[in-house]
Amino acid sequence: MMIDRIIRRLNVFLFRDRLSFYIELLIFQIIFYSILLYYSIPYLEGTKLSYPESVLFVLQTMTTVGYDLLTFFPAENPITVIIIIIIMATGVFTVLMIIPAALTPFIQEVFRPVPPAVTSQKVTGHVIIAGYGELAKSLIESLLVSNIKVVLVDENEDHAFEAMNDFYRFKKDIHIVGGSYDENETWKGAGIADAKNIIICEQEYISAKIILGIRDKTSADITAVVDRLLYGRYLRYAGADHVMSPKDFTGRILARHAALTPEVDIIYEATKGSRFSRSGEDKTLKFVYVTVSEGCGIIGKTLDEMNLYEKYEVEPVFLMKKGHFYFEKGENVSIDRSTTIFLLGRTDSITRLFEGELKCPLREEKLAVISGYGDLGRVVERELEKAGVQPLVIDPNIDEIIGIKGDAQEESVLRAAHIEKAEACITAADDDDVNIFTTLIARNLNPDLHILARANKSSSVEKLYRAGADYVALLPTLGGQIIAAIVLKDIVSVLLDLPKNRKVIMKHVTGDTPVSIGECQKISGATIIGIEGPGQTLISPGPDVKITQGDSVIAFGDFSSLKKLIKILSGEDYGRFVRRL
Repeated sequence: MMIDRIIRRLNVFLFRDRLSFYIELLIFQIIFYSILLYYSIPYLEGTKLSYPESVLFVLQTMTTVGYDLLTFFPAENPITVIIIIIIMATGVFTVLMIIPAALTPFIQEVFRPVPPAVTSQKVTGHVIIAGYGELAKSLIESLLVSNIKVVLVDENEDHAFEAMNDFYRFKKDIHIVGGSYDENETWKGAGIADAKNIIICEQEYISAKIILGIRDKTSADITAVVDRLLYGRYLRYAGADHVMSPKDFTGRILARHAALTPEVDIIYEATKGSRFSRSGEDKTLKFVYVTVSEGCGIIGKTLDEMNLYEKYEVEPVFLMKKGHFYFEKGENVSIDRSTTIFLLGRTDSITRLFEGELKCPLREEKLAVISGYGDLGRVVERELEKAGVQPLVIDPNIDEIIGIKGDAQEESVLRAAHIEKAEACITAADDDDVNIFTTLIARNLNPDLHILARANKSSSVEKLYRAGADYVALLPTLGGQIIAAIVLKDIVSVLLDLPKNRKVIMKHVTGDTPVSIGECQKISGATIIGIEGPGQTLISPGPDVKITQGDSVIAFGDFSSLKKLIKILSGEDYGRFVRRL
């Protein structure tokens, strides 16, 4: 162990500053060899050298320039020859190491690649995103379903290169510009004068600087993403048109999952006006999701066994369990507590399904423990109180009047919060490692606990599920989806983001050429799961059904197939697509 420690410390010393090390080594060698020759040559060769002559001899030997300037002595003793060879070999090695160590930084600086300073082509009506991270990445991925051009600006070259690597296949649609936020040329290179939307995904103090610098250069809508809700008003003062935080939306989602009441959350509802049958039933189309709670009669069943479409004319489109989506009617996956089912159907049919299958006994008193009392924790607490759930907060920095002052990573603190009796636990701390360990302890103390977790990094999602979380909300991804929905509102509605870049969308048909479901699916590769129109409301429509102007189409697929579908339904290049059949 001692030898390993010495070697590690030596490595740190040797490679901390390679140039300085080699220079110091060269000086040491010159001094050492000069002293060695001064004292050894009189005994080996019978010739006395002065100190300057010893140094000169060493330098001539190490640099291999030869001894023409001064002939010191004939080397007759074999030991002298060996010493000269050692001096020459070690000296040449050290000198050759110094040259690249000295020149490499300058060569790298000269030939170092830099991100583009301007877009590769002129763009107009585009979206500028300032700052690249997980939220910006999620936003760009959501925008890929449209024809909107995106220009990403980042003054951090490493982030710019990361974005170029992530979206290298979409160079025509995604442009990367590197440069200082303070330089006008950076924003000119991004085409700020012709941009339609600007979204700033930086820290608040950087966002404020950007907004103040560009506000008079553009008429585009400026949206600032904040981490701390408190700073939102200052960015509005700076000139932002909109300020949003993913924490507010994420907090509401976590609270709904923690409420432990099976409620229908509407993802999409037709807005053309309610369509009632003669019996008064509501026939409008809805795309909803329902989280199954303890006590529901469908626990333990599969979707195939339930026959929802045959019984209620409601199509179970997807099923989500422990963060994994299943697409083929549940793929015979057994439903358990906290499984989420995504359903498409008419309003009256979904109501009958809820009454017949999803109702469960309600608990009179429900306790939910919240770990972390930052912005997100406060939103969760507020929403739980609205839902009639008693929240109990744990945080190291709160007043004991508000909750329990302590670290939720300690078993004693969780026990003090009655974690064994709680029905839900929300880990809402700003640190993923804290949330992972808190989840692990809480699951161990209460195996039946319903655990909802927050994640800031995508790499933490799977770890949280393995630790025992029932549902994980990835904050940057949700934030990107919210902003994308705002940007795309006049083009398409992104209803749901799925794994592997798949999405569920709703598109209003604006093309005036009728096209069949079969043609659309064959040309685009997307799957159409529902149509809502003036004359029809269809679930899982057949291939011969015609789509006409004014219809609303719900479909899912990857961004490439959905992009084609959107073009077809918008009437763009329809003839060209048809000729490909």
